[in-house]
Amino acid sequence: MIRLATLALAALLVVAPGSAKAQLPGGGTGPLLVDADNGIEWRRDERLYIATGNARAQRGAVTVAADRLVARYRETPNGGTDIYELEATGRVTITTAAERIVGERAVYNVDRELLVVTGGNLRLTTATDVVTARDSLEWWDGRKVAVARGDAVAERPDRRVSADIIDATVIEDPRTRQSRITQVNGFGNLRVSSRAEFAAGDRGSYNLDTNMATILGNVRLTQNQNQGAGDCAEVNMTTGNAVLRGGSACGRPGGGGQVRMLLQPTEGQPPPGSQPTARPGTPR
Repeated sequence: MIRLATLALAALLVVAPGSAKAQLPGGGTGPLLVDADNGIEWRRDERLYIATGNARAQRGAVTVAADRLVARYRETPNGGTDIYELEATGRVTITTAAERIVGERAVYNVDRELLVVTGGNLRLTTATDVVTARDSLEWWDGRKVAVARGDAVAERPDRRVSADIIDATVIEDPRTRQSRITQVNGFGNLRVSSRAEFAAGDRGSYNLDTNMATILGNVRLTQNQNQGAGDCAEVNMTTGNAVLRGGSACGRPGGGGQVRMLLQPTEGQPPPGSQPTARPGTPR
């Protein structure tokens, strides 16, 4: 997914000065076409290449588009060049056959294998998931983890996770080349919801394959009109089955921490433990 996009950026290696369009080797995966309305500049003294004006780098199904693309390089002992940082600024859009990332600025650190996207309306879209953030979106290529910071949200049509910070583990189907999120960890003001279930807490994790959520700290559960509160919980977001615990059962020092439940009777049904008044002559 994002790895393909960062490889497309990394392929901005050698561009002839003054050339507005160039065919470049794509690191063994095919040529890269780079074009820009205002030209492609090589600043040898500063050791960088700049493409400006509706700049676009495309290789196969991968496209990186921005107002400006910059590749910074260092010289190697054997006389070659080594790109160490790649930057796209202004209306950044990174697309593959099935994914799309948008932001205002994207920087890829080659040594750390880290892509950071910032700016307004940050969004990462896959075939099944959408991730948004206020402050930044990160992609750690070696770990295959996306990190969203600031009002972070990861969602599918029937599931939603939000927190101050979330990290999402991504896998790719080798057959279809489609990627999807398998697990989300949330830190700070965590919220996990499905069609009928809602869970909140300080932090936790949600496995999207098993639909199991583990919530820690100031836990609140809601199912229809029923509510629960405790220190930690394990929730099946499909069936609604949940285990709510408090105190030492959650590793809380000194124990304490009560579990509370508020159970609302279903409309038309007697409250739990109550019995309807029997009519005369009817068996109890």
